[in-house]
Amino acid sequence: MPSDHAQATGTAVPPPGPTPPAGQYESGIVLAGRARRLAARVLDMAVWAVVSAPVTGLVTTVTQEGDTRAVAGMGAAALVWLVLHPLALSRFGSTLGKAALGVRIVRMRDGSRPGFLQALSRECCYLFLTVIPLVGLVNAASCLWDEPYHRCWHDNVAGTLAVDRKAFAARRAAVG
Repeated sequence: MPSDHAQATGTAVPPPGPTPPAGQYESGIVLAGRARRLAARVLDMAVWAVVSAPVTGLVTTVTQEGDTRAVAGMGAAALVWLVLHPLALSRFGSTLGKAALGVRIVRMRDGSRPGFLQALSRECCYLFLTVIPLVGLVNAASCLWDEPYHRCWHDNVAGTLAVDRKAFAARRAAVG
C-alpha cells in the first residue's frame, strides 16, 4: 500500500531496506576485505590452538577410555572457542586475529558491537557448520557470492557484518 506522501506526490516508494553499493555498509562503513577476513580467521585458529591445547590435554588425560577421550578433547577445544570468541566480539568487536588485521564485527542493524548472545550464536553456527564435511568450506566461501554485504552464513544467522576497523573508527569520530 503506498504511503500518504507517495499518494499526494505521485512518486514511487522505494522498496524497504537500503540497497548500498557493494563494499559499503548502509551507514557508509567500508566492509572488511575477504582476504583480510580469511587471514584473520586463520590467525584466530592458530591462537585458539595454542590456548586450547593445555585445556584439551588436561581433559584427555583425565578421561580414561579411547573414544571418550577424543570426544572429550574436541568438546573441551570447542568450549574454549565458545568462551573466547563471543567474549572478545561482545567486549571489543574483534578477536585477536581480527584486531591484528583491522577487522571489526558489528551488528547489521546499527553498527554497534554484537552482544554476547549474538556473538555466541555466530560462533556456534560457525563451529557447527565447520564439523560437517565440506559445509564448513562452503560457509567460509559464501562471502564470495553474498552481495552486497559479503557475509558468510554464520554472519547471516547472527545478523553481523565484518567491517574495516579504521573506516569504522573514522566514521564514529566524524559522527561525534
